[in-house]
Amino acid sequence: MENRIKQEKGITMIALVTTVMVLLILVNVLVYNAQDTIHIQALNDLYSDIELLRDKVSEYYNEYGSIPAEIEYTNINQLKEANVLSNVNDTGNFYIIDLEAMKGITLNYGKEYENVKNDKANANNYTDVYIINKDSHNIFYAQGIGIKQNDITKIYYTDYTEPDNTTVDLRYIDGILIPEGYYYIGKYKDIQGNESIVISNNKNEEIDITNPSQYVWEKQISNLDKVPDTIEMPEEQKDEFIKSVNHYKGYFKNSTNNVVYLPVSENKWSEVYTKNAEYVDKNGDSAYIPKGFRVSLAEGTNEIINGLVITDEIDSEGNSIGNEFVWVPVNDFYEFERDNFGNNTIDFTTAEPTELKYYETLSNGRKVDETTSQSIQDAQKMYKSVKTYKGFYIGRYETGIEGNTARTSSSTTSDTPVVKKNKYIYNYIPWGDNLTEETGGAVGLAKDFINEKEYKNNVTSTLCYGVQWDAIMKWINKDTAIKYVIEDSSTKGNYNPNGQLVMSGNYEEYQTKNIYDLAGNVSEWTMESYGITQKVQRGGNARATESEEVKNIINRETNEINYKAETAGFRIALYINE
Repeated sequence: MENRIKQEKGITMIALVTTVMVLLILVNVLVYNAQDTIHIQALNDLYSDIELLRDKVSEYYNEYGSIPAEIEYTNINQLKEANVLSNVNDTGNFYIIDLEAMKGITLNYGKEYENVKNDKANANNYTDVYIINKDSHNIFYAQGIGIKQNDITKIYYTDYTEPDNTTVDLRYIDGILIPEGYYYIGKYKDIQGNESIVISNNKNEEIDITNPSQYVWEKQISNLDKVPDTIEMPEEQKDEFIKSVNHYKGYFKNSTNNVVYLPVSENKWSEVYTKNAEYVDKNGDSAYIPKGFRVSLAEGTNEIINGLVITDEIDSEGNSIGNEFVWVPVNDFYEFERDNFGNNTIDFTTAEPTELKYYETLSNGRKVDETTSQSIQDAQKMYKSVKTYKGFYIGRYETGIEGNTARTSSSTTSDTPVVKKNKYIYNYIPWGDNLTEETGGAVGLAKDFINEKEYKNNVTSTLCYGVQWDAIMKWINKDTAIKYVIEDSSTKGNYNPNGQLVMSGNYEEYQTKNIYDLAGNVSEWTMESYGITQKVQRGGNARATESEEVKNIINRETNEINYKAETAGFRIALYINE
């Protein structure tokens, strides 16, 4: 037993040292692995941010034609030193990405944007921000992510380490959309020093505007009424060209006066509104969309300033086949009053007893008239709606008929009224059959327009009131680009010595604020009165001559309530119910 005890020995010094060394190696491996894990996670977080921002910036750019960034950023020496900037692509200025301009943004970095937006003057003092190059749309993290490997720290500013020299084909340059099949190749400066962008179907061309393959942007500030005399094109393309130029404010032209222009999409509509709800456009302007309607999402018809369009039906391909209306904003209710447009022989201050202005009790003593008259109550409801919702809807087109045969002087039965493009005009219609009760004729058809519609409880339809027509005139008059039509609308309507009518919305040049034929296809009955038995028609008509005042968008003329003619029609208005 004693010998056995003596033979049991402890751990040797060599074994202990060996064990400690193994443990140290394992610890070091674990530390390095932990560091690698942290580094990998940091890089993955950066890459994830960049990828998300690319998608969101691209969505914004495709919708608005510009990058979501306004604050310039010049603190980019670190990017130059890291050799990640491309001399080919990253040639534009850098801007801090506006994270609030895009929806669905949650990032790992870029937290100092909150400080930047409140301290724009010192934007270059911040580095925890994402920046974008205006020309290439390449995105960088200004502060960078430092990764230490083998005692060397490498800083990553984006998800690549070599300059991105891939050819960039941007859809927009300076907010101008580049047509399909063409490439932006640079800018041309004329002798006055004005710059214009140049496109070609060959992306590698040097700028030479005498080359017929190169097209220079021709800016068009005021709306076109016709194709310029220097441009030749097939007749069937002229309407599309005029519409494009007026929408995009320009077109591309080469040295031989050939043109390239951009199509305007008309088949983009929102989901149907399930209740009356506010719509806010990209400019921050708002309108109320009635239940049962869809609002246009297409450029040119989706902004209130240009004339926001709604429809009550689309087909399976997303094209409007329904009745269309345009929102007329009335932001200052106390401007919503009749004005002395048109025929000055009509006393516009007293000519329309059914249009007694809606007033709340005010300090000056004016108040809602106490009356049992249905016509005055209807007018007051309209005024109250306009005050509450800051606007109303007007038919985009002169009222047409659903049928395929034009009305004639012998037409005695009613047709189904519609507010649709390319329809025969609802003409040969009197104002009404009974002035006192306001039944029959155009006034009755306008009132009954919504009776079978699913949105009948959400809006009221009516024959256009004179005050509504004047509100449209004031709206046009405030737009400096088109205010000329108030004084001279001779090019804005169908005027034919034979009085031959065209289909509703037939010619693009006859629209103003996306409302067609205000100046003349037919004179339009309104709720405006003159004397005891006459009502007022507004706008021009197809039989107007150069010397007649009726050849004008602002015109007033009077007729007996039972008057019928080929050039006597009407326009429907809608207002939101409370």
